[in-house]
Amino acid sequence: MNTPDSFDSFGRCLPTGLKSPAHPHSRRWFQFPQPAIDYAAIHARTTAHLDENGTLATSAADFAGRAEAIRARLLADPQLAGLARGAGIPFLLPAAQIEDYGAALENRYIPAVGKAFKATLPDYEFKSHNPVHLAGQLRIAPESRHPRLVEALGQGDVVGWLFPCLLEYSIPAAREAIAALSDDCLLAGGIDTCAALVGSPDLFLRRDGYPPLLWLAALDGEKAGIGYHFEAYGYNLTFNRRPHLGQAAEYWAGAVVVLG
Repeated sequence: MNTPDSFDSFGRCLPTGLKSPAHPHSRRWFQFPQPAIDYAAIHARTTAHLDENGTLATSAADFAGRAEAIRARLLADPQLAGLARGAGIPFLLPAAQIEDYGAALENRYIPAVGKAFKATLPDYEFKSHNPVHLAGQLRIAPESRHPRLVEALGQGDVVGWLFPCLLEYSIPAAREAIAALSDDCLLAGGIDTCAALVGSPDLFLRRDGYPPLLWLAALDGEKAGIGYHFEAYGYNLTFNRRPHLGQAAEYWAGAVVVLG
């Protein structure tokens, strides 16, 4: 899969050679719009909603420089340049020690998404419909490469890009795809997805069609076959859990993250 044609002309990662369920062809009914890339605004939202302890050491200018360097690196790599054909969201995370991933999501990162969404899109609502507490319930799939993000976050502020390019993939297929892609590619989990939504709360706001459901595909839930996701409900945004049972659906997606 790790070839110059790993992505189609719209930035979808092609599910070539996968054993797990993924739709071989997409009708493109469910797509993410490309949010405006405004580094100063993303930095301001991150500072307002995620930097509660005032530890963010990265300036808006430094954030923009690091993010642009990642993008330039991708565009110069024939194996990864196709990522840029689809939606891409730069994000910034203040340094943090993550001891319990589920507790961190529930207590800090998901509420930050809600605050940023309401502040940016006051006509709409963010709601978490998750019926269970997340503390002690979530595990990172080691094959996702997502542990690298958690490790980097423990050492300093993290800058990255999130590309929701694993369209119409099952979660097992998303993990297969990451293993076949360049070592620069990580599978998105919860913290990075939340950071992307804090910085760009309108990722799911598609007025001319429907956006996909976005799985936190790097994470395993408290039971096999259970996953967590963000999903639009009209123009509102929701967080929830549901069975995926290792299957694929036309309106499901996962995301690739590249750090720098």
